[in-house]
Amino acid sequence: MEDNHVSLDKTPQRRPKGRRNAIVAGAATVAVGIGIALWQPWLDRAPFTVYKVAVQDGEYTRPGSSPGTCVRTSASEEERVILDEDGTRLASARDPREGELLGAEFGEFAGACLFVARIDGVPGGRGTYLMQWGGGTKHEMSEEDLRESLESQREQVKTWKRENFQPAED
Repeated sequence: MEDNHVSLDKTPQRRPKGRRNAIVAGAATVAVGIGIALWQPWLDRAPFTVYKVAVQDGEYTRPGSSPGTCVRTSASEEERVILDEDGTRLASARDPREGELLGAEFGEFAGACLFVARIDGVPGGRGTYLMQWGGGTKHEMSEEDLRESLESQREQVKTWKRENFQPAED
C-alpha cells in the first residue's frame, strides 16, 4: 500500500541555498576577472634596458682611442629619448662618443662605425613607446622591438643593404 500522507504542518520550507550561492560565486568570478584584466599580471612591468644600434659611414668618422674603434665627426653624443604614447619622457641616454669599426663580416657596411646606445630604466608594460634621437622625429616602437637584444641587432646590421640605409634625421 502506498502512503499518501499529506502534512498540514505550517512550518515554512527553507529555500535551497544553491541559487544564492551560485549568484554570489558568479559575482565573485566577474569581480576577480575585472581585477585581473585591470592588473594585467602577464605584463612585465619591471624596468628594462634598451640597446639601440646605429651606424655612421666611415667618411664621417675618425679613428678612436684604441684599435678597432672610431669616433663620429658629426652628430656625436646625441640624446636618445624614450617616451610613452602621450609624450611623457620615460628614460634617456646619450649616444657613446666612441663606436666599433665594422669588419668585413658586416658586408656593405664594412669600414663604417657602429654605435650602441644603452638606455637604462625603461618602465615595462606600456606596449607602445616613442623614440626620438637628437630632438628629431619621434618614431613609434613596440616594447618587443625595444627589448630586442644587442646581439640580434648586431647580426641584423650584417644583412643591411646600402640602398635601404637612410641617414639619421635632424
